[in-house]
Amino acid sequence: MKTPVVALLTNDPNLEECLAQVLLETRGLSHLADNASDVLELVCTNGQDLDLAVIDCEHGPHGLTLVAAVNKQRENFPMVVVTGPGEKLIEALAYANGASACLSKPVSATQLAEAMKQCRCSKPQLAVVA
Repeated sequence: MKTPVVALLTNDPNLEECLAQVLLETRGLSHLADNASDVLELVCTNGQDLDLAVIDCEHGPHGLTLVAAVNKQRENFPMVVVTGPGEKLIEALAYANGASACLSKPVSATQLAEAMKQCRCSKPQLAVVA
């Protein structure tokens, strides 16, 4: 399997650590972005080199806007969206705006690795809200 290259937007040290563990095992690389515009620039300018993005929607109000913008620039670009605990509405909106997988905090390295694997190997899914 190709070495994964991931763009990460978060201000959560636990999520950074989880991604570091996943990438250590797969010998992957990450680009840690300071803000949503940095991730969008990475996707637009280095998109062919990136395998996916991990976007923490608790990073600020720009998380869902970023998901929609990335999807508009690179349709079907794999994105794992991380939400706060129990934020089903944010999760549904993330899927509606192009997310490939969603995880609710707290997130483990195992969960993140599985979501990354899933979104790199599958087509986007429709979200169903109960």
